[in-house]
Amino acid sequence: MTATSPGFANIKDEFERSQACSYFDAEFVSDVGVFDDIKVRFCISEDKTEVIYVLDNGTSWVVPFEREYRENGVLSLNTLEDGELIRYQKSKGVVKRKVLGRKR
Repeated sequence: MTATSPGFANIKDEFERSQACSYFDAEFVSDVGVFDDIKVRFCISEDKTEVIYVLDNGTSWVVPFEREYRENGVLSLNTLEDGELIRYQKSKGVVKRKVLGRKR
């Protein structure tokens, strides 16, 4: 049985969702150096449940939007504030705020 909700999606579903955003059409651009050597842009899914990261080389992946998730022991939350895509991360009791991208 294959579920299509983000929490229970299989790898093919996740790949297809990540392809929904084009680097050239992405609504958020990163001018703050999220990654050192790679340019990245962001889209928010139509249903507002996921953020899609798209690198200039065509690689893309999906993370949750507007809900907390844990990855490699770090608690994260992606949200919008005043036209900016913000990521909050909590590691070892310390919360850090980082601007991922700004709306075009």
